[in-house]
Amino acid sequence: MSESWKASVARRPLLAALGGLAGIGIVGSAVYEVSGLMGTRAAHGPYGDLLANLGDMNNATVVGKAVLAGESSFQPAKVAESLRRTLRDRTLSDVLVAEAVQNRVVETQGWVLPETLTRLCALAAAAP
Repeated sequence: MSESWKASVARRPLLAALGGLAGIGIVGSAVYEVSGLMGTRAAHGPYGDLLANLGDMNNATVVGKAVLAGESSFQPAKVAESLRRTLRDRTLSDVLVAEAVQNRVVETQGWVLPETLTRLCALAAAAP
């Protein structure tokens, strides 16, 4: 009879190879996730401190363009100053919850969002 595959494969090299492949997969996944997070959260320029509060700059810019389409005179510097005052002592999530409770929301192309979030998104779209 022929020799079975179990007898011809040494256990330790097989386990080492499988462990190495699993390790490469874990490291690769971690690098991919970290690079994705760093890429979507990077905010630079004069409004970087404010835009860092947004989770995904690409989506924020899409919403911001919709907000800017409905606004004739948007002044980024004044909006940034106002947002800095608003967010000085509170987190963005606290401000957004308070605005939602107070019904301080804006409807833009089917989206109903708190005022501060729409202003941040508009700032993201208008930022250089």
